[in-house]
Amino acid sequence: NEYKSYLRVLMLGLLVLVCVTLTRAEQPACFKKLKGKVDECYCNIQDVDETHQKIFEDLAALMKQDYYRYYKVNLHRGCLFWDNMGECKRQTCALKTCGENEVPEGIVAKKNKSEPSCEEELELSKIHNVISEAGAITLKNIEKHTSNIVDFCVKEDEESENSVFYDLLQNPERFTGYSGEESHRIWRTIYNENCFKPMKDNFFHDLSHKSISYMCREKRVFFRAISGLHASISIHLAAKYPTEDLFGTDWGRNVAEFSRRFMPEATDGEGPHWLRNLYFVFSVEMRAIVKALPVWKKFNFFTGNTTDDSKTKAKTVEIVEKLTSCPDNFDEAELFKGIAAESLKSDFLTHFRNISMIMDCVTCDKCRLWGKLQTRGLGTALKILFSSGDVNELNLERGEVISLFNSFNQLSHSLHYIQLFKKDLENIGSDNEDNEKIRKSFFSKFNKHGEL
Repeated sequence: NEYKSYLRVLMLGLLVLVCVTLTRAEQPACFKKLKGKVDECYCNIQDVDETHQKIFEDLAALMKQDYYRYYKVNLHRGCLFWDNMGECKRQTCALKTCGENEVPEGIVAKKNKSEPSCEEELELSKIHNVISEAGAITLKNIEKHTSNIVDFCVKEDEESENSVFYDLLQNPERFTGYSGEESHRIWRTIYNENCFKPMKDNFFHDLSHKSISYMCREKRVFFRAISGLHASISIHLAAKYPTEDLFGTDWGRNVAEFSRRFMPEATDGEGPHWLRNLYFVFSVEMRAIVKALPVWKKFNFFTGNTTDDSKTKAKTVEIVEKLTSCPDNFDEAELFKGIAAESLKSDFLTHFRNISMIMDCVTCDKCRLWGKLQTRGLGTALKILFSSGDVNELNLERGEVISLFNSFNQLSHSLHYIQLFKKDLENIGSDNEDNEKIRKSFFSKFNKHGEL
C-alpha cells in the first residue's frame, strides 16, 4: 500500500544516513565471499576479474556497432502460465521502437551474401530429382547434424507481424519500479517450479547456498546459472537508479538499493553467494563464446555496410581471442554422464525452456525485453556447450548471436559495477563492533528477499 511504499523509501534513506556516519570498513560483508575458486569451475575469481578487465571496454564499444545494437523480438506473445497478466503503465517501463529508416537495410532484409537468389533457388530445386548418391549421403549428414543441435529456448517468432526492432542503446536495462506481486510471481515461478529442488532425508529443502550441496552437479549448475543471471539484473537496477532534481531525472548508482539486495543481513546470508553465482554464469557464457571461436571467424556479420561489417567481425574475434587467456574455465564435458545422463539432460532442457517462456509473462515492457534477451543469450551459450557434434558446423541465427554477446556484455557490466559499489561501500561502511550492532538492527527491518 501507499504507506508501505513511503516507509520503504524512508528506510532506504535511513540506510544511507547510517552508512555515512560509520567509519571506513576493511571490506563490506557482501563482498567477502568473492575469493577463491569460482563454484563448479577450475578458475579463480581473480582470474575472471583479470580477464574481464582485458575485454570490458572493448566489449562495451562493440555492442554499440549496428550489428549488435538492433534486436528484433515479439514482446506480445501470450503468457502460458496465468491469465491475469496485468499491465505496467509506468513511463519507465515503456520502450522506444525503431523508426522505419533507423535499422540498417541489410539487417531488416536479413540478406546475407551467401544466400542464394530466387533464381538460384529455382535452379537448385531442378537438381533435386537427379541428386547423386554422394549428395544423398551429404543430406543425411546434414539431417544428423541438425538432430545434434539442442535449442534451450523456445524459438523466437521473428517473422511475426508483432516482432519489431528495438535499439538496445536507446532502451537500456535499468530500474523501472517494476516490483510487488507481479515481479515476485515471476521469480517464484522460476525458482519454485522450474529449478531443481534439493532433497535430503526424503524431504525437499528451500534453495540456498547450503542446501544445493544436496543436489548433483548438473542441478547445481542450473541453479547457479539462473541465480547469477538474477544477480546481474539486480545489480543493473541498482547501478542505474533514478534520482529527481530540478533539471530532470539522473541515473546512477544507489548504494542503499544494492545493499538491500545483497547485504547478508537483508538476504538471510544469501546475498554474497548470489554475487559468486554471477561469476559462475559469466564463466559459463565466456566458455561458450570461446568454444565457438571457429564460428565467429567464419560468421557473416552483415548490415550492408562493408567497412563496418569487417570491423565488427575483426573486433569480435579479437575480443574472443583475449578471453582464451582465462585458465581452466568451466568444463561442460564433465556434465551429463552416467546412466541417468539423458533423462537429466532432458529435464534440464525442459526447465530452461519453461523459464524462457516465463519471460513472456513479465508485464513491464523494458524488463520483458531484457529478460527475454538475456535468457536467450544464456540459452544460446548452453546450446553451444551441450549440442553434440563439431562446433565448426554449428549454425546460429542472428538473434542468437545478438542475445549471446549482449547478455555477456550485461554480465561484464555487472562485474564492473561490483567494483564500483565495493568502493562506495568501503567509503561509508565499518566493521567496528558498535556499528555492526547498528547495521544488524537496521537490516532486521527487511525480510530475506531484501524487502520491507
